[in-house]
Amino acid sequence: MLNRYRRVVCLLVLTAVLLVACGEGAERATAVTPATTAPTPTIAENLPTGNLPAITAVSLDRPSLPRYESLEMTVEVTAEYTNPYDAREVALDGIFVAPDGSEMTVPGFWDGEEAWRLRFTPSQEGDWRYQVWLTDVNGISLPAEGTFTVTPSDHHGWLQAGNWVNPDYSGHYLVYHDGTPFYGLGHADALNILIDGFSVDRGVGLFNNMVEAGENYVVWWPLYSMSPVNNSYDNYSAANLALIDTVVKDAEAKGIFLIFTIWDHPQLRDDTHDWDTGNWVNNGFNKLTDLESFFTDEEAWAWQENLYRYIIARWGYSTAVGMWQTVSEINGTNAYDQTDPWHEKVNAYFVEHDPYRHPTTASRSGDVDWEAGHLAMDAPQVHLYDFDNDAIGAAQVLADWTSLMFNRVEKPNWVGEFGVTGNSYYPELFHHSIWAALATGAAMTPAEWNSGGSWMRMSPEMLADMARLGTFVADLPLAQWRPTAVTLTSSDPDVRGWGVIGADGGLFWVQDFALEGAPIDQVRADETVRQSVSVSIAGMAAGVYEIRPYDTWQGTFLNSFTVECVADQPCSIPLPDFEDDMAFQVREIGD
Repeated sequence: MLNRYRRVVCLLVLTAVLLVACGEGAERATAVTPATTAPTPTIAENLPTGNLPAITAVSLDRPSLPRYESLEMTVEVTAEYTNPYDAREVALDGIFVAPDGSEMTVPGFWDGEEAWRLRFTPSQEGDWRYQVWLTDVNGISLPAEGTFTVTPSDHHGWLQAGNWVNPDYSGHYLVYHDGTPFYGLGHADALNILIDGFSVDRGVGLFNNMVEAGENYVVWWPLYSMSPVNNSYDNYSAANLALIDTVVKDAEAKGIFLIFTIWDHPQLRDDTHDWDTGNWVNNGFNKLTDLESFFTDEEAWAWQENLYRYIIARWGYSTAVGMWQTVSEINGTNAYDQTDPWHEKVNAYFVEHDPYRHPTTASRSGDVDWEAGHLAMDAPQVHLYDFDNDAIGAAQVLADWTSLMFNRVEKPNWVGEFGVTGNSYYPELFHHSIWAALATGAAMTPAEWNSGGSWMRMSPEMLADMARLGTFVADLPLAQWRPTAVTLTSSDPDVRGWGVIGADGGLFWVQDFALEGAPIDQVRADETVRQSVSVSIAGMAAGVYEIRPYDTWQGTFLNSFTVECVADQPCSIPLPDFEDDMAFQVREIGD
């Protein structure tokens, strides 16, 4: 692709104005070197008209940087345009060539205040080359090119589906870009991520609390309170752009992944919808079109493309972007009969134009299946809110929905929202939900909805529960192991379980469900200890396995033991005595 833009340069050599610029030894500005070699294209087809745009200077924020950290370029230009947010009028782009010769095309952006910028995160060590060019209504500028160096680091990069990184890995789980295992631990703090306080010294208070608790992801609706298009579809809010910058950079520094929501459902809902009144009145796109036409009108789509390009350009560079959530609860919008086609169109834009290929996700509202959406997006999700105040039964709800997504398609799945109002059923309902999801193949813990008021916040007990699950899963390379769903049969009719186990290993979880449907006080008062229970697991390959029990309430591992499984027969595993529930790591150790 690099040669494509070098051909533009040779075409420009044909004009008198640019003969000097392309001449031997010519320089335009510090760190800017015009490209000079390429075959000459056909003049009649390619000769630009008018005054060509120009790049007059490129400044790099540093000449070298560690792998998976970001480089920022400030680009000075001359061009003819009226709106820097309309890529049909003006667009900054760059090509980055890695040491192995692979290329990434990355869009740039106008920062809303003073400069054109381009942000890039390299994935390889060594010397990189780049070309940057500007397109306006008159044509394409002479590219500016240069180099920078990438040094080793301990960073692992952005998130990917396992089989994107290595075809031998499972697509059901996420990994870092360098292949390091990852399991998502987090919740939904969607409405105002700064609610726990922000200061120059501490950064985002919520992220500090998450790091302390061992969480690594959060669902976020940036457009809910920081929308770039809150006033107009074609003139972005510089203050909100800068605020999102702050959040993204702080998340990156602290190792927090953002489920970055493009459209939260209130933004695309008005008072004609069956749900309560939405925020369409505060969405700047209402100055361009009515809400129904937003999903179908060509000009509305063109401006959506401008916004999506801008979001990718300004924040897609960051390893803190865990996933793009293109829309949250689409049936809470006025999309109606455009639900599937519009979602697929938005999803395809991010798939095709994000050079880092952050996974995409989206959702319908609580306890509703969306097969067409799951097949289109990269990371299927559901939202679950119907638990009938049953802390024990929540496990079956999570297991059923997670199993449905796991069996439907080989993609990372998760529960993007769940919960009940108040805290009467926590931490028990939370506990059984997150462990059941893990045991049935979820790539991340269910995201408990937090918005304050009746929906409460994450309690110390819930965070401690999350940390215990994190300890259990920390050393399990699930994507590498490629586990499949197995079927557990218990010798005790009041014990059930679920598991995902491959030839190299996996995990399973068992639960005493005798008090399913019982009042929470009875659940808490119960001290029943299950003794002499064994489970028979169908689907395990023949071999010798180490079984490592884990007390999910105390966060401690018990003594390991081994079992031998025979081909084509269920594998019988005796369980240590337990109360409430217990998890088990499984590792293959030989034949």
